[in-house]
Amino acid sequence: IMLKNKWGRVVMISSFAATHGGAGQTSYAATKAALIGLGKSLALEGARANITVNTVAPGVIGSETLKSMVRGDMLERMEKKAALRRLGTPQEIGNVVAFLCSQQASYLTGQTIEVDGGAGLFTF
Repeated sequence: IMLKNKWGRVVMISSFAATHGGAGQTSYAATKAALIGLGKSLALEGARANITVNTVAPGVIGSETLKSMVRGDMLERMEKKAALRRLGTPQEIGNVVAFLCSQQASYLTGQTIEVDGGAGLFTF
């Protein structure tokens, strides 16, 4: 449908683990990294039809699922790894996805946006 209409937006959800790895997450990190490569290739294929393809790579998001899975002080330790010193929210990921689907992002394609509160930055 997007090719026929010569317009479209594709946003894939990857993970911070795709570019940073994680102990015990080999398969997860590999599949999320594959999404980034897929997105870059699809961006090239869709560009002439005005279809943008981008990937969002969330860091640790404070969802109810995460909160139900962690034990002890693990949430606090996760928060300290981000430069912003807090977990992200599902709404913050949704805001980035909405932007990428909007006309305001019409010149963005083949990009990976890490929404991780600065977790990939070296902090003291």
